[in-house]
Amino acid sequence: MKKKIFLIGNPKSSYITQYIEHVLEPLGFDIYMQGTLNDDRSEFYDFFVTHNVHFIKGYDGSRVKILHIPVLGGILRLFLDIFPLRKSVSFDYIHVQFITMQDLLRAFFARKNKGCEFYASFWGSDLLRMPKLYLKMERPFLNRMKSITCDSHLMIKKYDRIYPATKNRINVVYYGVSLLPVIDNWENKKDECRNCFSIPHGKIVIAIGYNGRWQQQHDKVMTALKSIVDKSKYFIILQYTYGINNVEYDSSLQTIMKGCGFEYKFVTGYLSMDDISKLRIAVDVFINAQTTDAFCNSIKEYMYARTQIISASWLHYPEIDMFPLYMNEFSNFNEIPDLLEKPIEAEKLNWNRERIWKESSWSICREKWADIYGVNI
Repeated sequence: MKKKIFLIGNPKSSYITQYIEHVLEPLGFDIYMQGTLNDDRSEFYDFFVTHNVHFIKGYDGSRVKILHIPVLGGILRLFLDIFPLRKSVSFDYIHVQFITMQDLLRAFFARKNKGCEFYASFWGSDLLRMPKLYLKMERPFLNRMKSITCDSHLMIKKYDRIYPATKNRINVVYYGVSLLPVIDNWENKKDECRNCFSIPHGKIVIAIGYNGRWQQQHDKVMTALKSIVDKSKYFIILQYTYGINNVEYDSSLQTIMKGCGFEYKFVTGYLSMDDISKLRIAVDVFINAQTTDAFCNSIKEYMYARTQIISASWLHYPEIDMFPLYMNEFSNFNEIPDLLEKPIEAEKLNWNRERIWKESSWSICREKWADIYGVNI
């Protein structure tokens, strides 16, 4: 009989759907989630039907105004979700993906078979950007986990500082990067990829950031690039497909770009996996200047596409030294123009590509998740 797993997380997250498709289903789990899955023939509805995911009905309070009140509404929604959970099937495994206090409580109120095992996975902002007091409130729940995972060594260091008593229970386990085999389809087709985004040929294409959030610091990068004398050599890409959450910052950046002297393009709207792969291939240099970041998929995808990476030294990922991987780093934005003139050798870019496959392909990552759960492949 299949082991039943209750997967707690956002059903409309691509990380969740990919995890179901590439890990839980191949490992033979009977998969349950909680939420309201409308028969609207959306891509998510079709995915969960195709992959036989069972849904425990959550409380749909979209028309109840009190449930939209911050904090109070969240507490009420949690308790209303617990009732159907108590009447559901019993679980052998419960796994919280992206850790919040509400989801930890939901995990411990769910029905459990004897010997049920608990797992929790930090995704990044749920550890790196949460107040220390909030994180400490989660400690009693994390103490009961069989295993806690994160997908970067940067998070390990912060976890050890906040939860020293359970530091031996945390493991770095990567989620696979689904885009890698799609990037393979467009290898050696750079001109075709550039045509898809109306990028002129013969230019050095620079991408700044991978979303529209101010934390990407596009404005500071562009201010530094203005010192370049021959701007005609370059074409600037700003991937603005999500995360546009600061109107004042967006307006300021638009003004900077209009007066920057470079040819440029904002890439907006939904991008399919094919489109993202084409963008990774089309770009020659990726500049990563975020305020904080873990070793994210966008970095891995650009490395797999043999893209030159220029990254802020304050982000220095432990993986860079461990694997090792090759990139150029700056500690001051004014250093960026000089680094554009110091490209990384082709053999080192090839090495980056090989290492990313060995660490981030789903086939490799699935084996590591199987070890975490204690199941055989």
